[in-house]
Amino acid sequence: MYFDLGTYLSVFRRAFREPHHPRRRKLVWALAIAFPALAVWDAVFFALDHLFFPGFRRVVVKSPVFIVGNARSGTTNIHRLLAGDARFSYFRTWEILLPSILQKKIVAAVAAFDRRWLGGAIEARIHGRQDATLAKARRMHDWRLDGAEEDGFLGLHTCGSGTISVIFPYNEMLEHLSQLDTKSTPSQRRRQLAFYAGCVKRQLYFDAGSAGPSKLLLSKNPAFTMRMRSLREVFPDLKFICPVRHPYETIPSLINMLQKGWLAMGADPEDVAASVEWLRRNGIETYRYAFEVLDSLPPDAYAVPTFGELITEPRATVEKIYANFGWEITPEYARFLDEQQSQARAYQSTHRYEAGLGPSRETLHEELGPLFERFGWEKEA
Repeated sequence: MYFDLGTYLSVFRRAFREPHHPRRRKLVWALAIAFPALAVWDAVFFALDHLFFPGFRRVVVKSPVFIVGNARSGTTNIHRLLAGDARFSYFRTWEILLPSILQKKIVAAVAAFDRRWLGGAIEARIHGRQDATLAKARRMHDWRLDGAEEDGFLGLHTCGSGTISVIFPYNEMLEHLSQLDTKSTPSQRRRQLAFYAGCVKRQLYFDAGSAGPSKLLLSKNPAFTMRMRSLREVFPDLKFICPVRHPYETIPSLINMLQKGWLAMGADPEDVAASVEWLRRNGIETYRYAFEVLDSLPPDAYAVPTFGELITEPRATVEKIYANFGWEITPEYARFLDEQQSQARAYQSTHRYEAGLGPSRETLHEELGPLFERFGWEKEA
């Protein structure tokens, strides 16, 4: 199994040299022990998958859908909306934590036993614990073990994901992970994508069983925006959905979320400041790169819903996407969309942030001028 030893050692050496705030010591030791242990654990189960479920290797990933774009632009909203359609297979949080088919089968067997013989006692306890543990985090992102989640987190199993920077703010050092298309070597890109494709095949196999895949992969990852071209090399018939929101809101919102987390975990303030500056630059580059790629594709290969439409008119937004892709909305899914439309009327964001955290408005106007014109963004909003 692939493990990015070079990145692991680089992060560990830098983390070990940090001023050791008491909160950081546990994280550094977790890095030292948990990543290698997890890699060994996964390697064993991945090998057993080949023994017990060899059919997963014949799974063909057809017309996958990737939700990309800037973080905080509505990617989670559209992901949860589309996850209500039975045509899709997607990773739930617990399935990202346990990517092997055998691991998933064991969990499914325990869950069946719990429902049959224990009246769901184990499930109730787990839900109670997660609600208490994740209450604060849910103010910014609705984390749930059984909820649809970003499958880019699979890269944490290999120390090959830029998501490591959520804990260790070394964004510039980790650019080869977060900007796979432009900053990684061909070998790094090939190994990361092979690992991801293997996990996807396992997920589709688990969802469909030995009968073969009957669903489309639904993946949501803002972090995949800078690997859109690489994804097309692996999945040439994919479709992109790229929601857009005013950069006055997205970039400072993401910086606020990550900066608060870094400081709460006792990260070095100098590392935090450097990563905040990196996020400002990367936020702009993500906007540019996404539309550079999308504009090179045929119109029926992508959809670009706006954040405002997505929040206030979720059903109409989905209908436009489906019409563009040539899909039909089933009666069951139509009822689900009606429920979501009713809930949308009561929606209010609980996430607050300082607008000044993002790039200056002058910089945004200069760097993203064509997009301001394209989407009619107000410059004095």
